[in-house]
Amino acid sequence: MKRIFIIISVFFVFTGIASGTEFTQRFNAKEDGFTLKLPYNWVQIPGETLDEHSRKVQLTASDAEKSAYDYGFQLSGAKHWFTFPYILIWLNKTGRIPEGKMKKLTQEKQGSVPIEEKISGIANTKVGEVIYDSKDHVLWMTFLANAEKVHGLIATKLTREGCIQIVCYAEDKDFSEYRKLFEDIVNNIYLNKDMEYKPRVTDSIPIISQINFDTLLSHVFTSALLIGAIWLLLSRMKKKS
Repeated sequence: MKRIFIIISVFFVFTGIASGTEFTQRFNAKEDGFTLKLPYNWVQIPGETLDEHSRKVQLTASDAEKSAYDYGFQLSGAKHWFTFPYILIWLNKTGRIPEGKMKKLTQEKQGSVPIEEKISGIANTKVGEVIYDSKDHVLWMTFLANAEKVHGLIATKLTREGCIQIVCYAEDKDFSEYRKLFEDIVNNIYLNKDMEYKPRVTDSIPIISQINFDTLLSHVFTSALLIGAIWLLLSRMKKKS
């Protein structure tokens, strides 16, 4: 992993967070066009550790889901990396996504066909809420992997070049405790001006909204769900050995 966050010390307490957590760290990803604020007690997962994690996932996932996550963060004080709760960030710069397609997902009672088809191949995994925030251009989705008791929140924030996907993981029993914190972390991602998403009139035209979207959507959600279950399995195998 080549990308490195520049860590800026913040000497004030961010009091506007409803969860009551102090967001006193600022991570500036200049090369990727965004800044992220995080709670004082979260740390960045080292690049080499994240790369190794991605390689293990890619050995298990099909070619369609192969990709490396760009950044990862978790609570400080844990004995091992990728200890719940943690978040992973994936950057997609393959081209602008029409938000008309995002809005359509929330109108379908059973969710998107691409999502349902991909999720059906992952045992004991259920998709929960699918909500699109047109103000901040973010698609929110919850998921539950019953077998591993992993509950998560996926936020896909549209950008001018594609999207930033933030996948937040917690144990099922702790998800309700961390959900508001996860939402606050996502809401504390700030895009540079040249990366900000701008809606277009043509976004609602069906033929345009289909361009490369189903393939991207399948990757975004399936990759996120696979990573939680696969990494937990690999961790258990490592402990046994």
